[in-house]
Amino acid sequence: MKSKLLVSLLFFICLSISSNVAAKEIKVGYKDLGKWTFVGKGFVAADSNRDQTILAEIPGSKGVMLISPESYSKDIVLSYKVKPLTPESVLVALLSASNKGEKKNISFPDKYDGNMKYLITDIDNYFIAFHNSAHKKTPFIRRYPQELPGKIALISAESNIMTTQWHDVEVGKKAGKIWLKIDNKTIVEATDNKMINDGHIVFRMRGTKNRIAIALIKDVTIKVNE
Repeated sequence: MKSKLLVSLLFFICLSISSNVAAKEIKVGYKDLGKWTFVGKGFVAADSNRDQTILAEIPGSKGVMLISPESYSKDIVLSYKVKPLTPESVLVALLSASNKGEKKNISFPDKYDGNMKYLITDIDNYFIAFHNSAHKKTPFIRRYPQELPGKIALISAESNIMTTQWHDVEVGKKAGKIWLKIDNKTIVEATDNKMINDGHIVFRMRGTKNRIAIALIKDVTIKVNE
């Protein structure tokens, strides 16, 4: 009897240790986010009074991006708070982003202006778009590369529910599934039998022809399995 209890106890201890080792949670503060690579015509700025990051375009922009310095493998969950400051501020998160066929490296041509064409044809990624009614779209998940124009979605939502208030956003991929949650509600979830495992995280934002995009980002957390 004692031996069975001992075995059970050792089992639960090992299970607890393995779970703690496997899961890793990374907090990305506004100072850390300011060190991510910025791409496009615009700017990124730190608001130390509110522990948040300002991401903005300037007129003539074709999209701005913040790219994580690290590449992450397999399962990943990205959560953060975001507040688009105009209705035209279309928000996107990219997971597993890397140069096509290179798995971990990501780079852009000299004088790259943030345009979508390069993301569609030359970057492996899961492209998760939301707050995109200004583009006459609802939230969707796409996998790139695609042949141009590259508008085939793994899944699209029926409606666009975000406003210009603070929202909790979660995007993730695990065990063949990719999803988007807004304010703890699953908006879209897709399945991919041949997952892209490695790659960087990217925050992307784009306005419209006549209005630039600007948003606030804070409380960024990355959960990965090592």
